[in-house]
Amino acid sequence: MRLSGPLLTMVAVGAVAAGAATANVVLTAEPEPLPAAVEQAAGSSALPAAPAPTAAPAPAATGEVVYKGRSTNGKVTVDIWVTDGAVKAYVCDNRGIESWTKGTATPGGTTRLTGEDGAEVEYTVADGVATGTARADGRSWDFTATRTDASDPAPAATPAPAPADAPAEAPAPSTGGSGYGGGY
Repeated sequence: MRLSGPLLTMVAVGAVAAGAATANVVLTAEPEPLPAAVEQAAGSSALPAAPAPTAAPAPAATGEVVYKGRSTNGKVTVDIWVTDGAVKAYVCDNRGIESWTKGTATPGGTTRLTGEDGAEVEYTVADGVATGTARADGRSWDFTATRTDASDPAPAATPAPAPADAPAEAPAPSTGGSGYGGGY
């Protein structure tokens, strides 16, 4: 009986697939624990168990992060700037309340800022949104401020496709190979 080319190809592909599956199982299998007799024989020469890993503290912010928002009732704006861990916030209602506060960022917790005029801003950050409370001139407002700085840009707009009957755009003229078109 003679084997045809396609049948041999299928057998070869099956053998390679079986080999790859076997290698995957072998390489990803959990190692078996040592028998108790081996552990006892090692005695005091065995290395102590490594301590369980702990979560590292969040690194301090570097660069500038900006949050801009409004109170939930829309009466005041709250803008927050975080620069290398130093924080300042501006609260304004455009009717006489205007306050600056400052402090130090608390990664993963509540950041508290104070102003010379007694104003306070407390907030936490989750998913690029700062939520908290601003207090100034004896009043208090809950607020939400969204991250708006250049390090977290809004998604770029994608141009709409040209209609099928529109003429194709001509290529841009060459600028000498540097990529800079001038104009400044």
